[in-house]
Amino acid sequence: MEQNAQRNKLPLLGMIVTTALVLGGLCALLWWSNHRWSVYARRAAAAAEQGDWSLAERWGHKAENAGAADVLNEIAAQKADALFEAGEYAAARTLYGELNNTRQVMACSYRQAEASEAAGDLIAARDGFLSAAGYEDALVRADRCRYALAEAALATGDRQTAFDGFLALGDFEDAPQRARALAVAITGQADEEKALLYAQGYTPESLSLQEQLQQKRDELQSRRLAAGHGHAAFLAADGTVKAAGDDSFGQCAVDGWQNVTALAAGYAHTLGLTADGRVLAAGNDEYGQCDVREWTDVAAICCGPWDSYGITRDGTLLHAGFRDLSALSGWTMLSAVSAGDGVLFALRGNGSLLSSQPDQAQSWQDVIDLAAAGHAPAGLKRDGSLLTAGRDLSDWTDVVAIDSSASLLVGLRLDGTLLVEPLLMADEELLAALRAEQNVIGISAAGTYVLLLHEDGSLTAPHAPFDISPLTAPQS
Repeated sequence: MEQNAQRNKLPLLGMIVTTALVLGGLCALLWWSNHRWSVYARRAAAAAEQGDWSLAERWGHKAENAGAADVLNEIAAQKADALFEAGEYAAARTLYGELNNTRQVMACSYRQAEASEAAGDLIAARDGFLSAAGYEDALVRADRCRYALAEAALATGDRQTAFDGFLALGDFEDAPQRARALAVAITGQADEEKALLYAQGYTPESLSLQEQLQQKRDELQSRRLAAGHGHAAFLAADGTVKAAGDDSFGQCAVDGWQNVTALAAGYAHTLGLTADGRVLAAGNDEYGQCDVREWTDVAAICCGPWDSYGITRDGTLLHAGFRDLSALSGWTMLSAVSAGDGVLFALRGNGSLLSSQPDQAQSWQDVIDLAAAGHAPAGLKRDGSLLTAGRDLSDWTDVVAIDSSASLLVGLRLDGTLLVEPLLMADEELLAALRAEQNVIGISAAGTYVLLLHEDGSLTAPHAPFDISPLTAPQS
């Protein structure tokens, strides 16, 4: 009987062992299914540590296919850093661009520009520093290259190119004095102011038109208007403000504002600039866009959808809100700013353009205002023409003011009529209505409408998504 019992135990033991093995295998399979991504990720990291980027990427693909997140991005960032440290800035720049690391893209451009400058290629150095505008002292370095190029042109007897170069430098070092001296030498005109204009290609006839354009600009009232996505504000002559439209975030709570000189509006917030250089805010503060109480000595204001911007009287940029502008710490001498679709543009006192996106900075001259036409900038020149990136607006003439939204670029002409360029698919009835407007003295564009102030004090806003009549209604 004992032998029979032993024989009966053997199958039972085998079943137990088999079951344990099966369960163990299932557990191991389950563990592997849930953790293989981490094994692959560790192998990818080890390969990256050794600099074997091809192997690291293969393991990275396996890790992400198994459920890991951002492994390939981490590998790309490590590879970009390694290339940067090795001085391979062009390759590093490409990778940083794919990772949307704007600051490091600018750092690569800066290093490439330094190398070009050291090699004596001042044009490449200038362009490289401009593409890194905002990074460290890139703007100053670009100006030094431009100054050296102007001197080089003068040394070869090319006075016109030298004049253009010194003029484009604005107040940099002694560039204004050198531009004036060259203008007198080129034109033979003793009056330096006229000489400066004639050297730029102006004629007595075109100067007369420019005087008319400037007089009209001095009379414009666009600072009294602020068009937001679903609301708008209007500045009365006594410095008080009214608002109309969507007030779900309190963006229309401006009744107590006084001594206001300019307005701006974002998606759901409103800003007011006071006569003593402070800034008032109302509305959505989810990203801190209304945290402007400490701003002082402000000369101009602007809004993005979820951001607030200011320019101080010394040309310093102020910011509150959603965006990270740490890469733009080197922006200086600003005279205007405009927020576009994911991009910020600024105009320097010398008329050159800055952009928060690398490679969009441009050496524009004689530009007095700008607008963010979607992803691209538009600059208004003193002579009433426009400079644009990727858009032909050569038929726009006698323009005294411009403004834009994500869908429309609007120009106000000397005769009080409007020019309109759709940036996205636009309602033809809206375009026709805007082009039919007359006697306009102020414009503010937002979303799919434009708020307009007329010579008689009336406001219109064709196809506005709300009633604007409360903006000019009598006080109750």
